[in-house]
Amino acid sequence: MTPRATPMSPDDRRAAIVSAAAPLYAEQGGRVTTKQIAEAAGIAEGTIFRVFTDKRALLMAVAEQTINPPGGSEQMAAALAALPDLRAKVEATIRQVAARMESVMQVMVALRSEVLASGSLIEKGAVPPGPPPFVQEANQRLLDSLRDHVFAPHADDLRVPPAEAALLLRSLVFGHWHPGMHPAERKLSPEQIADAILLGVTERKDA
Repeated sequence: MTPRATPMSPDDRRAAIVSAAAPLYAEQGGRVTTKQIAEAAGIAEGTIFRVFTDKRALLMAVAEQTINPPGGSEQMAAALAALPDLRAKVEATIRQVAARMESVMQVMVALRSEVLASGSLIEKGAVPPGPPPFVQEANQRLLDSLRDHVFAPHADDLRVPPAEAALLLRSLVFGHWHPGMHPAERKLSPEQIADAILLGVTERKDA
C-alpha cells in the first residue's frame, strides 16, 4: 500500500525529503532512484514532485545541504572546543572536512550527470554555467570556520595570519581528497597532513 504522507508545511516537507535523500546520495551517488528516496522518507513517490519540480532540483537541494549544512560552523566550534591543542584541532578538522568531501563529491557527480542528461539546458540558460552560488558560499564559510575555530585561538603560535593558515589547510585537504587525484593506498594520513601544515605555519621556538 502506498504510504500517505503526514501533513507538513511545504518547507518542512522539503527538508524531510532532502534529509532522507542526502545519505542515499552520499552512499550510492547517481544510482539513487526517487522510489528509494520516497521509501526512505516514508512518502509516496509522487509527493517528491509536489515539492521539487524535477530530480535535478532535488539534487541541488541535497548538494546544498551536504556541502553547507545548517549549523556547520557551530558544530565545528563545539567539536574543537574540548581538544587540548592546535595539532589535535587540525587533525580532527582534516578528518571532518575529508569525510564531508567524500559525501559532497558523490552528490555533485550525481548532479552533474543529471544536468548532462537534461540536454541543452545550459545552452538555453536554464542551468547557469559554473558552480552554483551555494558552493562558493560554503567554501567561504568553511574558510571562516577554519580561521575562527582552528587557528585564531592559537594566533600567537603562528608565523602567518590565521586566514592564511586556514587557506593552506583547506587547499591541502581539498586537493588531496579530490576523487581521482591519488589511489587510496597513496593518500596521506591526517597526521601527515597536519605535520605539513604545522611545520609550515607554526613559529619556530628555537629561532
